[in-house]
Amino acid sequence: MFPVVGIFYATIELVLYPNVYSHNAGFLVYCTSRPFNMSQDIATLFLAFYTGIYASTISMISVQFLYRYWAIFDETKLRFFKIWRFLIWIGYSIVVGFLWAFGTFYFGKIDDFAKNYFRLEMMQKYSTDFTEIARMAFIAYDKEGNFRWFNMSFTPIMTAIMLVQYTVIIYCAIRMYIEMEEKLQMLSFSLRNLHKQFFKTLILQIVTPTITLFSPVMLIIYLPLLDLECDLPTGIFLCAFTQLCYHNMLKNALKKAYEWLSTVETGHSSSTRTRSPDLPAPLTPN
Repeated sequence: MFPVVGIFYATIELVLYPNVYSHNAGFLVYCTSRPFNMSQDIATLFLAFYTGIYASTISMISVQFLYRYWAIFDETKLRFFKIWRFLIWIGYSIVVGFLWAFGTFYFGKIDDFAKNYFRLEMMQKYSTDFTEIARMAFIAYDKEGNFRWFNMSFTPIMTAIMLVQYTVIIYCAIRMYIEMEEKLQMLSFSLRNLHKQFFKTLILQIVTPTITLFSPVMLIIYLPLLDLECDLPTGIFLCAFTQLCYHNMLKNALKKAYEWLSTVETGHSSSTRTRSPDLPAPLTPN
């Protein structure tokens, strides 16, 4: 399931080519392209949908960690991943993605203040007419320094979603390490070394999504709260990491598909050789 969501996410990113621009107390999620001659409103809707796929992706990572934990220490709970119960996790991923996409689309609507805030900067730095692109803007403070509550209401939603996913990941990882440590106390030295390798792999599996998925988004959504004087194309942090991540995912998926096809072909050849002695003489291979 996770590779499918990841490949879908990378495909949408390739079609829309979204970007993020951070300016002082705000940031702008936008795309300059209009694939398939979409209108501005439809392109903006797809842009919000793209952000929702990101949320579905990180939710599937937490589901993966939960599955691994139950597979090692509580196999009876794996029944929740079998037959129709697997739809629970698909539904969970869809709900998380919907909440994220709805939050960005609803609270990121462009008002007059947002137009004036980004129009000049986008024209000067990117030669882009702000009114002609699909975009969603989030600005923390107005001219008087008052907090823009409605516009920034998406922040608690995103924070809660990321916190839940990351908490599940960290909890499962810590529990796996502690319980493996207890079980290996009476085992041989070589198995203890194997446990150390397991721990290093576990750390890598936590650090990788932290760097590639969580950290860039946290930087983007929390930077406006500091109200620093900055002009940063923060989309490079998000897009570069995710493209690298999903390039490797796509590569692994294609490799598994090739191995499966090779297995099918080998099995078919073996079956043909098995049946060949029963063929009539004129049809028997030379």
